Amino acid sequence: MAYFVIMGNATEYCDVMCNEIIGRENVLFINKANNFKSDLFKSLDLLMQKISTKTNLPLFSSVRFKNYFCGVLLPERKDICLIIFDSNAHARDKMFLKHIKKKYNAKLVLYVMNPTSAIELNPELCSNYYDSVFTVFAHDADYYGWHACNHIYAKIPEEELAGCNSGYDADVFFIGRAKNRLQKILRVYEYLAGHDIKCDFHIVEVNEKENRHAVDINYNKWLPYKEMLRRMRRSRCVLEILQKPGEGPTLRTTEAIVYNKKIITNDLGAVSNPFYDDRFVHIFDDPGNINLSFIKENIEPHYNYRGEYSANNFLKRVDEILFKDHLLPGQSSI
Repeated sequence: MAYFVIMGNATEYCDVMCNEIIGRENVLFINKANNFKSDLFKSLDLLMQKISTKTNLPLFSSVRFKNYFCGVLLPERKDICLIIFDSNAHARDKMFLKHIKKKYNAKLVLYVMNPTSAIELNPELCSNYYDSVFTVFAHDADYYGWHACNHIYAKIPEEELAGCNSGYDADVFFIGRAKNRLQKILRVYEYLAGHDIKCDFHIVEVNEKENRHAVDINYNKWLPYKEMLRRMRRSRCVLEILQKPGEGPTLRTTEAIVYNKKIITNDLGAVSNPFYDDRFVHIFDDPGNINLSFIKENIEPHYNYRGEYSANNFLKRVDEILFKDHLLPGQSSI
Protein backbone atom coordinates (compact mmCIF):
# COMPACT_ATOMS: atom_id res chain seq x y z
CA MET A 1 0.00 0.00 0.00
CA ALA A 2 1.07 3.61 -0.60
CA TYR A 3 2.50 5.97 2.02
CA PHE A 4 -0.27 8.29 3.22
CA VAL A 5 0.19 11.76 4.65
CA ILE A 6 -3.13 12.81 6.17
CA MET A 7 -3.66 16.47 6.99
CA GLY A 8 -6.72 16.75 9.23
CA ASN A 9 -8.89 19.69 10.23
CA ALA A 10 -7.29 20.42 13.62
CA THR A 11 -10.23 19.13 15.68
CA GLU A 12 -10.57 16.52 18.42
CA TYR A 13 -13.06 14.52 16.40
CA CYS A 14 -10.59 14.26 13.53
CA ASP A 15 -8.25 12.36 15.86
CA VAL A 16 -11.14 10.00 16.61
CA MET A 17 -12.06 9.60 12.95
CA CYS A 18 -8.53 8.52 12.04
CA ASN A 19 -7.64 6.71 15.27
CA GLU A 20 -7.61 3.32 13.56
CA ILE A 21 -4.71 4.27 11.25
CA ILE A 22 -2.71 6.70 13.41
CA GLY A 23 0.74 5.25 14.12
CA ARG A 24 0.82 2.85 11.19
CA GLU A 25 4.15 2.57 9.38
CA ASN A 26 2.73 3.89 6.14
CA VAL A 27 0.65 6.71 7.66
CA LEU A 28 1.72 10.17 8.80
CA PHE A 29 -1.17 11.94 10.53
CA ILE A 30 -0.94 15.72 11.03
CA ASN A 31 -3.85 17.35 12.80
CA LYS A 32 -2.75 20.95 13.23
CA ALA A 33 -2.25 23.72 10.70
CA ASN A 34 1.45 24.34 11.33
CA ASN A 35 4.34 24.18 13.78
CA PHE A 36 4.82 27.92 14.25
CA LYS A 37 5.33 28.73 17.94
CA SER A 38 4.27 32.38 18.01
CA ASP A 39 1.08 34.09 16.93
CA LEU A 40 3.19 36.60 15.00
CA PHE A 41 4.62 33.91 12.72
CA LYS A 42 1.17 32.38 12.29
CA SER A 43 -0.22 35.75 11.23
CA LEU A 44 2.68 36.34 8.84
CA ASP A 45 2.14 32.91 7.32
CA LEU A 46 -1.54 33.66 6.67
CA LEU A 47 -0.60 36.98 5.07
CA MET A 48 2.02 35.34 2.83
CA GLN A 49 -0.43 32.63 1.88
CA LYS A 50 -2.97 35.25 0.73
CA ILE A 51 -0.31 37.17 -1.22
CA SER A 52 1.01 33.96 -2.81
CA THR A 53 -2.49 32.99 -3.89
CA LYS A 54 -3.05 36.33 -5.61
CA THR A 55 0.42 36.71 -7.16
CA ASN A 56 1.43 33.07 -7.76
CA LEU A 57 4.73 33.85 -6.01
CA PRO A 58 5.95 31.22 -3.50
CA LEU A 59 7.00 33.59 -0.69
CA PHE A 60 9.43 31.91 1.76
CA SER A 61 7.86 28.62 0.76
CA SER A 62 10.63 26.30 2.02
CA VAL A 63 10.33 27.63 5.59
CA ARG A 64 6.55 27.87 5.61
CA PHE A 65 5.83 24.51 4.01
CA LYS A 66 8.29 22.72 6.29
CA ASN A 67 6.28 23.97 9.27
CA TYR A 68 3.07 22.71 7.71
CA PHE A 69 4.42 19.19 8.25
CA CYS A 70 5.14 20.06 11.90
CA GLY A 71 8.79 19.08 11.78
CA VAL A 72 8.24 15.60 10.34
CA LEU A 73 10.25 14.60 7.27
CA LEU A 74 8.55 12.74 4.45
CA PRO A 75 10.28 9.55 3.30
CA GLU A 76 11.87 9.21 -0.12
CA ARG A 77 9.22 7.11 -1.82
CA LYS A 78 7.54 7.09 -5.19
CA ASP A 79 4.09 6.31 -3.83
CA ILE A 80 3.34 9.19 -1.46
CA CYS A 81 -0.31 10.21 -1.26
CA LEU A 82 -1.36 13.38 0.53
CA ILE A 83 -4.96 13.33 1.80
CA ILE A 84 -6.20 16.76 2.89
CA PHE A 85 -9.48 17.44 4.69
CA ASP A 86 -11.59 20.11 3.01
CA SER A 87 -11.49 22.38 6.09
CA ASN A 88 -7.72 22.09 6.48
CA ALA A 89 -5.98 25.48 6.42
CA HIS A 90 -3.89 24.46 3.37
CA ALA A 91 -6.50 22.65 1.28
CA ARG A 92 -6.86 25.65 -1.05
CA ASP A 93 -3.25 26.88 -0.95
CA LYS A 94 -2.25 26.50 -4.60
CA MET A 95 1.44 27.21 -3.95
CA PHE A 96 1.59 24.53 -1.27
CA LEU A 97 -0.22 21.97 -3.40
CA LYS A 98 2.03 22.72 -6.37
CA HIS A 99 5.13 22.45 -4.15
CA ILE A 100 4.13 19.02 -2.80
CA LYS A 101 3.31 17.75 -6.25
CA LYS A 102 6.67 18.84 -7.64
CA LYS A 103 8.97 18.03 -4.69
CA TYR A 104 7.57 14.58 -3.84
CA ASN A 105 5.77 13.64 -7.05
CA ALA A 106 2.89 12.91 -4.70
CA LYS A 107 -0.72 12.10 -5.42
CA LEU A 108 -3.08 14.68 -3.92
CA VAL A 109 -6.50 13.73 -2.59
CA LEU A 110 -9.14 16.06 -1.16
CA TYR A 111 -11.48 14.53 1.43
CA VAL A 112 -14.70 16.56 1.51
CA MET A 113 -16.95 16.15 4.55
CA ASN A 114 -18.99 19.32 3.96
CA PRO A 115 -21.52 19.96 1.16
CA THR A 116 -20.47 22.45 -1.51
CA SER A 117 -23.61 24.43 -0.71
CA ALA A 118 -22.15 25.19 2.73
CA ILE A 119 -18.44 25.76 1.98
CA GLU A 120 -16.36 27.60 -0.58
CA LEU A 121 -14.79 25.01 -2.85
CA ASN A 122 -13.68 25.89 -6.36
CA PRO A 123 -14.21 22.92 -8.73
CA GLU A 124 -11.38 24.22 -10.95
CA LEU A 125 -8.96 24.12 -8.02
CA CYS A 126 -10.02 20.53 -7.39
CA SER A 127 -9.51 19.45 -10.99
CA ASN A 128 -6.26 21.38 -11.51
CA TYR A 129 -4.45 20.56 -8.27
CA TYR A 130 -5.91 17.29 -6.95
CA ASP A 131 -5.66 13.84 -8.47
CA SER A 132 -8.92 12.76 -6.85
CA VAL A 133 -11.69 14.21 -4.73
CA PHE A 134 -13.73 12.05 -2.34
CA THR A 135 -16.95 13.41 -0.85
CA VAL A 136 -19.50 12.03 1.60
CA PHE A 137 -22.28 13.76 -0.36
CA ALA A 138 -23.59 11.72 -3.28
CA HIS A 139 -25.18 14.75 -4.96
CA ASP A 140 -21.82 16.56 -5.14
CA ALA A 141 -20.11 13.38 -6.34
CA ASP A 142 -22.61 13.01 -9.19
CA TYR A 143 -22.54 16.69 -10.13
CA TYR A 144 -18.76 17.18 -10.16
CA GLY A 145 -17.66 13.68 -11.09
CA TRP A 146 -15.99 13.05 -7.73
CA HIS A 147 -15.82 9.77 -5.82
CA ALA A 148 -18.63 9.19 -3.33
CA CYS A 149 -17.53 7.75 0.00
CA ASN A 150 -18.64 7.23 3.58
CA HIS A 151 -17.77 9.42 6.50
CA ILE A 152 -14.59 8.21 8.19
CA TYR A 153 -15.06 7.26 11.83
CA ALA A 154 -13.72 5.00 14.57
CA LYS A 155 -15.47 4.03 17.77
CA ILE A 156 -13.75 5.06 21.00
CA PRO A 157 -13.12 2.09 23.34
CA GLU A 158 -15.73 1.80 26.08
CA GLU A 159 -13.15 2.16 28.86
CA GLU A 160 -12.28 5.66 27.60
CA LEU A 161 -15.88 6.89 27.88
CA ALA A 162 -16.55 7.10 31.59
CA GLY A 163 -20.09 7.63 32.81
CA CYS A 164 -21.86 6.05 29.83
CA ASN A 165 -23.57 3.21 31.63
CA SER A 166 -27.25 2.40 31.23
CA GLY A 167 -29.82 5.11 31.85
CA TYR A 168 -30.66 8.49 30.33
CA ASP A 169 -30.04 12.07 31.42
CA ALA A 170 -32.01 13.57 28.52
CA ASP A 171 -34.49 12.59 25.84
CA VAL A 172 -32.99 14.52 22.91
CA PHE A 173 -29.39 15.67 22.40
CA PHE A 174 -28.26 18.35 19.95
CA ILE A 175 -24.92 20.04 19.39
CA GLY A 176 -23.76 22.20 16.49
CA ARG A 177 -23.06 25.61 15.03
CA ALA A 178 -26.01 27.92 14.52
CA LYS A 179 -25.07 28.68 10.89
CA ASN A 180 -28.27 29.55 8.99
CA ARG A 181 -30.45 27.15 10.92
CA LEU A 182 -30.78 28.78 14.36
CA GLN A 183 -34.50 29.43 14.00
CA LYS A 184 -35.08 25.83 12.91
CA ILE A 185 -33.19 24.57 15.95
CA LEU A 186 -35.10 26.83 18.33
CA ARG A 187 -38.47 25.86 16.84
CA VAL A 188 -37.65 22.19 17.42
CA TYR A 189 -36.51 22.92 20.97
CA GLU A 190 -39.67 24.89 21.77
CA TYR A 191 -41.91 22.13 20.43
CA LEU A 192 -40.09 19.41 22.36
CA ALA A 193 -39.77 21.34 25.62
CA GLY A 194 -43.43 22.33 25.35
CA HIS A 195 -44.34 18.63 25.39
CA ASP A 196 -42.21 17.74 28.43
CA ILE A 197 -39.36 16.31 26.38
CA LYS A 198 -36.08 16.77 28.25
CA CYS A 199 -33.56 18.43 25.93
CA ASP A 200 -29.78 18.75 26.11
CA PHE A 201 -29.02 21.43 23.49
CA HIS A 202 -25.64 23.05 22.76
CA ILE A 203 -25.50 25.76 20.08
CA VAL A 204 -22.35 27.73 19.24
CA GLU A 205 -21.55 30.79 17.13
CA VAL A 206 -24.75 32.52 18.18
CA ASN A 207 -25.12 36.29 18.54
CA GLU A 208 -25.86 37.04 22.19
CA LYS A 209 -28.97 38.99 21.18
CA GLU A 210 -30.42 35.79 19.70
CA ASN A 211 -29.91 33.67 22.83
CA ARG A 212 -33.45 32.49 23.52
CA HIS A 213 -34.14 30.05 26.38
CA ALA A 214 -30.60 30.73 27.63
CA VAL A 215 -31.40 29.16 31.00
CA ASP A 216 -32.02 25.78 29.39
CA ILE A 217 -29.89 25.90 26.21
CA ASN A 218 -26.09 26.02 26.39
CA TYR A 219 -24.78 28.73 24.07
CA ASN A 220 -21.31 29.35 22.64
CA LYS A 221 -19.43 26.76 24.70
CA TRP A 222 -17.79 23.90 22.83
CA LEU A 223 -17.78 20.60 24.66
CA PRO A 224 -14.65 18.43 24.66
CA TYR A 225 -15.34 15.67 22.16
CA LYS A 226 -15.46 12.83 24.68
CA GLU A 227 -17.86 14.83 26.84
CA MET A 228 -20.01 15.39 23.76
CA LEU A 229 -20.08 11.64 23.15
CA ARG A 230 -20.89 10.97 26.80
CA ARG A 231 -23.90 13.31 26.65
CA MET A 232 -25.03 11.83 23.35
CA ARG A 233 -24.92 8.31 24.77
CA ARG A 234 -26.80 9.41 27.88
CA SER A 235 -29.67 10.67 25.70
CA ARG A 236 -32.45 8.65 24.10
CA CYS A 237 -32.15 10.34 20.70
CA VAL A 238 -29.73 12.41 18.64
CA LEU A 239 -31.17 15.38 16.74
CA GLU A 240 -29.80 16.26 13.31
CA ILE A 241 -30.95 19.48 11.63
CA LEU A 242 -29.70 20.32 8.14
CA GLN A 243 -29.42 23.86 6.79
CA LYS A 244 -30.69 22.81 3.37
CA PRO A 245 -32.13 19.64 1.81
CA GLY A 246 -29.50 17.26 0.51
CA GLU A 247 -26.79 18.23 2.99
CA GLY A 248 -26.88 14.97 4.91
CA PRO A 249 -25.75 12.76 6.37
CA THR A 250 -23.75 14.72 8.92
CA LEU A 251 -21.17 13.46 11.39
CA ARG A 252 -23.93 13.36 14.04
CA THR A 253 -25.73 10.63 12.11
CA THR A 254 -22.49 8.69 11.71
CA GLU A 255 -21.85 8.87 15.46
CA ALA A 256 -25.42 7.79 16.23
CA ILE A 257 -25.11 4.76 13.95
CA VAL A 258 -21.77 3.67 15.40
CA TYR A 259 -23.02 4.06 18.98
CA ASN A 260 -26.54 2.74 18.27
CA LYS A 261 -28.60 5.81 19.15
CA LYS A 262 -32.05 6.74 17.82
CA ILE A 263 -31.96 9.58 15.27
CA ILE A 264 -34.42 12.42 14.66
CA THR A 265 -33.60 14.26 11.44
CA ASN A 266 -35.04 16.67 8.89
CA ASP A 267 -32.96 14.97 6.19
CA LEU A 268 -35.58 13.56 3.83
CA GLY A 269 -32.80 11.67 2.05
CA ALA A 270 -32.08 9.62 5.16
CA VAL A 271 -34.22 6.81 3.74
CA SER A 272 -31.44 6.09 1.22
CA ASN A 273 -28.86 5.58 3.95
CA PRO A 274 -27.83 1.89 4.02
CA PHE A 275 -28.40 1.89 7.78
CA TYR A 276 -31.89 3.40 7.62
CA ASP A 277 -34.46 1.61 9.77
CA ASP A 278 -37.73 3.40 10.54
CA ARG A 279 -37.73 1.85 14.01
CA PHE A 280 -34.57 3.80 14.86
CA VAL A 281 -34.66 6.82 12.51
CA HIS A 282 -37.49 9.37 12.54
CA ILE A 283 -37.70 11.89 9.68
CA PHE A 284 -39.68 15.12 10.11
CA ASP A 285 -40.40 18.09 7.85
CA ASP A 286 -41.86 20.39 10.51
CA PRO A 287 -41.27 20.40 14.29
CA GLY A 288 -44.98 19.90 14.89
CA ASN A 289 -44.78 16.59 13.05
CA ILE A 290 -42.15 15.05 15.32
CA ASN A 291 -43.46 11.79 16.73
CA LEU A 292 -43.12 12.17 20.50
CA SER A 293 -43.82 8.50 21.13
CA PHE A 294 -40.77 7.65 19.00
CA ILE A 295 -38.63 9.59 21.47
CA LYS A 296 -40.04 7.94 24.58
CA GLU A 297 -40.30 4.42 23.17
CA ASN A 298 -38.02 2.13 25.12
CA ILE A 299 -36.20 0.47 22.23
CA GLU A 300 -32.47 -0.15 21.88
CA PRO A 301 -31.36 0.52 18.27
CA HIS A 302 -28.96 -1.80 16.50
CA TYR A 303 -27.81 -0.74 13.04
CA ASN A 304 -25.63 -3.81 12.43
CA TYR A 305 -22.64 -1.55 11.85
CA ARG A 306 -19.65 -3.60 10.69
CA GLY A 307 -16.89 -1.04 10.23
CA GLU A 308 -18.24 0.57 7.07
CA TYR A 309 -16.79 3.92 8.21
CA SER A 310 -13.32 2.46 8.73
CA ALA A 311 -10.44 4.78 7.79
CA ASN A 312 -8.46 1.70 6.79
CA ASN A 313 -11.09 0.78 4.21
CA PHE A 314 -10.97 4.33 2.89
CA LEU A 315 -7.18 4.16 2.45
CA LYS A 316 -7.51 0.84 0.63
CA ARG A 317 -9.97 2.38 -1.79
CA VAL A 318 -7.75 5.41 -2.43
CA ASP A 319 -4.79 3.12 -2.97
CA GLU A 320 -6.69 0.97 -5.46
CA ILE A 321 -7.89 3.99 -7.43
CA LEU A 322 -4.65 6.00 -7.52
CA PHE A 323 -2.05 3.25 -7.46
CA LYS A 324 -3.57 0.60 -9.69
CA ASP A 325 -0.15 -0.91 -10.35
CA HIS A 326 -0.21 -2.10 -6.71
CA LEU A 327 -3.05 -4.49 -7.46
CA LEU A 328 -2.44 -8.20 -7.59
CA PRO A 329 -3.40 -10.15 -10.73
CA GLY A 330 -7.16 -10.61 -10.84
CA GLN A 331 -7.91 -7.62 -8.61
CA SER A 332 -9.76 -4.55 -9.84
CA SER A 333 -10.13 -1.06 -8.44
CA ILE A 334 -13.42 0.07 -6.91
